[in-house]
Amino acid sequence: MTMHDTGAEAQPRPRRAFRLTSRVFWDMAIYMVGLGLAVGFVFPPFAVLLGVPETIADRPLFASACLVAGFLVGAMNYALCRGVVGGRMEVLGSHLRSATGVITSATSSGDWSAAVFERITVDSDDQIGEAGRAFNSLLGAVEGRKELEDRLRYQAFHDALTGLPNRALFMERMAEADLARRESGTPSAVLFLDVDNLKAANDSLGHEGGDALIRLLAERMVGSVRDTDTVARLSGDEFAILLTGPGSAHQAERVAHRILDSLRAPTRIGDHVVRTGLSIGLATSDACAASAISMLRAADLAMYAAKTGGKGRLEVFQPSHHTAQVQRDAVRADLSGALDAEQLELHYQPIVDVRTQVVVGFEALVRWRHPERGLVSPLEFIPLAEETGLIVPIGRWVVQEATRQAAVWQHRSPLGRLRMSVNVSVRQFHHPDLVGDVAEALRQSGLAPSLLTLEITESLFAHDTEETTRKIDQLKALGVRLALDDFGTGYSSLGYLRRFPIDTLKIDKSFIDGVTTGAEGHAVVAAITRLAQDLHLEVVAEGLETGDQVETLRALHCPLGQGYHFSRPLVPGDAVKLLLTGRRSEPAMLVPA
Repeated sequence: MTMHDTGAEAQPRPRRAFRLTSRVFWDMAIYMVGLGLAVGFVFPPFAVLLGVPETIADRPLFASACLVAGFLVGAMNYALCRGVVGGRMEVLGSHLRSATGVITSATSSGDWSAAVFERITVDSDDQIGEAGRAFNSLLGAVEGRKELEDRLRYQAFHDALTGLPNRALFMERMAEADLARRESGTPSAVLFLDVDNLKAANDSLGHEGGDALIRLLAERMVGSVRDTDTVARLSGDEFAILLTGPGSAHQAERVAHRILDSLRAPTRIGDHVVRTGLSIGLATSDACAASAISMLRAADLAMYAAKTGGKGRLEVFQPSHHTAQVQRDAVRADLSGALDAEQLELHYQPIVDVRTQVVVGFEALVRWRHPERGLVSPLEFIPLAEETGLIVPIGRWVVQEATRQAAVWQHRSPLGRLRMSVNVSVRQFHHPDLVGDVAEALRQSGLAPSLLTLEITESLFAHDTEETTRKIDQLKALGVRLALDDFGTGYSSLGYLRRFPIDTLKIDKSFIDGVTTGAEGHAVVAAITRLAQDLHLEVVAEGLETGDQVETLRALHCPLGQGYHFSRPLVPGDAVKLLLTGRRSEPAMLVPA
C-alpha cells in the first residue's frame, strides 16, 4: 500500500517555467524547420493524389524540391514567429531593465521621490501577456511603496495643521541659502514671527478655534510673500519666513508690514470676533555675518525685542540684541541659584489711609541683591523667572517670608492689625501647590488669614475660568483676601467682578498719572472708585507721587493709596522705623517698584 502526503496533494502543482532566453528560439527553429522537412519528405505520395503524374512525383528532383520547399516554409515561419514574439519579449525586457535600474537607485539612495515607472500594455492572454500582467502588478506594489515614502517624507517635513514646511525643512532651506551666500554672495533675510497672546485666544476660542486662527495666520503669511519664499511653522505659536535674492532685506520689511497690516482689523473665527497680532523679528545675512550669529537666532532675538517693546510690531536685528541676550542668559543662570544662596530679599511699600495718612499695611516686593551687580531691578529678573518657572519657588518663599514678617509686626502697628499684600503671578496661581503653600505659610507664621491679601492680575481671567474659580474658592476658604491688581489694563470685564469674590481693586498707576492732568483721567478714576463703592469693594490707588494726586483721590473718596509720595519700598528695618516714627525715606533713595 502506497502512502501519500495529503499536505503535498493539497498544494497546487507548479506550472512549468516559461524560458525567456535564446534557447527558446533555438528550440523553435529546430521544431519549425524539422516540421517543414518532414512535410516535404512525405509530400510526394500525396502529390499523386492531387493529380501530379506519378512519373514526375517519383523523380529525385521533385522529392528534393519538396524538401527545399518544406525547409523554406519552416524557416519563414520561424522568422515570422521570432520577429513577433521576440519584439514582445524585447518590450518586456526593456521595461524590466528600466524598473530594475530605478528600484536599485531608489533603494541605495533611500529617495523614491524621483522614481518613475512605465507600465506594459497587455493585449494577449498567452504566457507573455501573463508575464506583462505580473510585471504591472509588481510595479503596483513598488509604486505603493513610493507613495508611502512620499507621504512619510511629506509628513516629516511639513506641519500637519497648516501644511507649511516645518522646522526641519526650513533649516534645510536655510542651509541652502547660507551656501548660496558663501559661494555666490546671494543675500537672504529671515522673519521670525511669534503670535501674541495665543494661549488667551485658545482659552477663549477653544482649541478648534485656536487651530482655525493658526491656519488663518498661515494663509495671511503665504498670501504676503512670493512663490520663491519659504513660509514655515516652527512650533505652536512661532513661524518663520525665508527670503533670498537681491533686495531680500527690503522685501522682508515690506512682507512684515503687509502681514501686520492684514491683522489690524478684527478677525472672525466661528462665532467669535478676535484681535490678534504678531511680534516680528527681521535678520539679514549681511548683519548676521558681521555678528557671527545664525539668521534664525538673530531674527529670534529681534522678535524678543519686539515683544518686550510692545508686541504687534517689527524689530530689525541689531548687535545690541545679541549683547542683551547674552546678559539675560547670564542673569538667568545666576537667578537659578539666587534663592538657595539667600540673595533674595523683600522690600515693603506702605499702603496708607489717604484721609488719615496712617499706614494700614504693606505690599511685599521681592528684590535680588546680586553679589557683583548689586540690587537687580525686578523688571529685569521677574520676566526671566516667569520664563524658566523659577517664579513658583520664588513666589512660595515670598509668601512664607511676608507672612512671617507680618506676624512679627502686628504689635508695632498703630491699628494693631497690619495687613500684608503679596503678588501672585499667573504661573504661580496655576501651580497645583499654591493653596497648600499659602495654608502652610499661614500655619507656620501664625498670621490671621484675613490679614493676608493675594494680588492677582486681570490676565488670570483669560485662562481656564473653571479652574480659576475652583482655586479662588479654595483660597477664600482659607480666609485670605483677594485683590485685583492693575485694574483696567488687562482682559477682565465687569462681569468678573460679580462672578469672583474679589475684595479689593487696585487702580493702575497709568490712570493715577492722569487724575490731575485732564478731565478724562479724572473721570476714569472717579468711575472706578464709584464702581468699587457700589460693589462694596475696597479701592487702593497705586503710584501716588504728588500731593495733588493725594488730594484729588481724597476728594473722590478713594480710601487707600500707595506710592513714592508716601514712601519707597523699604527694607524691614526702615519699615519698622516708619511704623514707630512716621518718618518717610528721602526721595533720593527711591528704588523702582
